[in-house]
Amino acid sequence: MTQKEISVIIPTLNEEKNILRCLDGIVGDPKIEIIISDGGSTDRTVEIAERYKDVKVVSSPMGRGVQMNAGASYAHGEILLFLHADCILPTNVLLNIRHIFENNHVVGGAFKIKLLSNKFPYRLIEIGINLRSQVFKLPYGDQGLFVKRSIFMGMGGFKEMNVCEDLDFICRLKKQGEIAVLNEKIFTSVRRWENSGILRTTLRNQLLLASYVTRHKIFNSRYSMEKTV
Repeated sequence: MTQKEISVIIPTLNEEKNILRCLDGIVGDPKIEIIISDGGSTDRTVEIAERYKDVKVVSSPMGRGVQMNAGASYAHGEILLFLHADCILPTNVLLNIRHIFENNHVVGGAFKIKLLSNKFPYRLIEIGINLRSQVFKLPYGDQGLFVKRSIFMGMGGFKEMNVCEDLDFICRLKKQGEIAVLNEKIFTSVRRWENSGILRTTLRNQLLLASYVTRHKIFNSRYSMEKTV
């Protein structure tokens, strides 16, 4: 088997409307390994993925963190990239992440986001997401998180959480070294904003972020105090 430099892991659950477009952007390069980690789709997701001879499909219990960990256990690449099924990442952009790790301080990162809608409110959301990512180094999962395989395994992968598994992972990853947010863009669906409403979804995301970061800081503070006692 050709040595793979990057393993792309895509968790899926009933993604027949998105998986074709996602895969078309990244299949065909011998340096890229693609793993679909399916959580029990009842539509044609698996059937579509299996059309590609270079795509490996594995089954997993449902749950994004669980599925990404399951996919990673089959990976052979030096770099792991976790890609949502409703995102599009061109191959040339994907392969650029190899050069990021020439800086030995970098342990992982993500891309700037471009939302797949021409509506003005989504331009404002993009600005907010990209600003947060650049300033605080807190990208989310729909920005295409990537990490050195050795670091990922050493961290124990993603925690099995109902929400915020990506935020939790990035907060733990920041303790391992530098997070790089690349200027290259990942194209991301706006379906979660459309399904629940722009205002409601944005507010929910900010509340989850504030809640998690607050609890994270409290835990670290208590842990530090306990160590000094």
